[in-house]
Amino acid sequence: MLFALEKAISDFEETNQEFILHSLQKLHSRLTGLFNRFVDEQIRGIEETKVKVNKRKGVISFMRTFPNFSAAIENMLAHPSQEFFDIRISVNEAYNKINRAMWESLKFIAKEAPGQQPGAVSGGGDPEDKEALNYHILLIENMNHYIEEVDVRGIPVLEKWRNRAAQDLQEHMKLYVDAVIRRPLGKLLDFVESTESLLANTSNPTSIAARASHSRSVAKKVLASYDLKEFRRGIELLKKRVEKHFGGDPDDPGPSRNLVLQVLNQCEARYADTYDRTRRIIDTVYEGQLELEWRKEDAVAMFKR
Repeated sequence: MLFALEKAISDFEETNQEFILHSLQKLHSRLTGLFNRFVDEQIRGIEETKVKVNKRKGVISFMRTFPNFSAAIENMLAHPSQEFFDIRISVNEAYNKINRAMWESLKFIAKEAPGQQPGAVSGGGDPEDKEALNYHILLIENMNHYIEEVDVRGIPVLEKWRNRAAQDLQEHMKLYVDAVIRRPLGKLLDFVESTESLLANTSNPTSIAARASHSRSVAKKVLASYDLKEFRRGIELLKKRVEKHFGGDPDDPGPSRNLVLQVLNQCEARYADTYDRTRRIIDTVYEGQLELEWRKEDAVAMFKR
């Protein structure tokens, strides 16, 4: 309606029909005010969204609504020259305001649990910190939904927010995988990371094996704790954990299933990286005289099962 009015006003500005032009401008002003009020109401609704702690998972209601909202708006603005009218500017400003409110409210909801400390959960953090994991899980789920469901249609403002969603997804995916990978690989990763720290400060890698904390017997014991049976068990439990976190509604498996696969692909890549790092340590510090029972190909096969 606003687009049609702006086009009509543009047409009548070249005529002497001042009464019609004034009437159209008055109507346009009123409708613009109604649109702005509508946007403010949507933002207020987003900011007032509350989610119970035990329900704080899955895609939040306003994140589910926005893709349909933007699609409906863009369908009404489907005209090759609409970008030259004020309504385009108003809609772009509305997208920015609404998306900013969604992001702020989503992070508030994610942090809302009592005692929540959502700081970066990395290798030095507690992999069993459920509240920190929930924070990352909620943001991953919602960013993934935004990326998959919002039809940006080449519109710069929507592309900007989709890129923001992709950045947030990547950030929290890394933090999530950093945490969950510790349960199956924590002991090995601790050994690898401490050895890499020593390697960074020596020109003689084999000298590290002379340390009591990194002797051949210690290294052999760590590697032996990851035999094929333990390796397979760790991946199976990790897959079940990821499925529990991101499996979603069994009646609506589409996006959730895609997200589970994304997360598992990241876990698979982390296993491959761990193998490469461990192999480098075996070759440089222990002169290739120790062995891992599993290979990267084994990890790929297990994650594909």
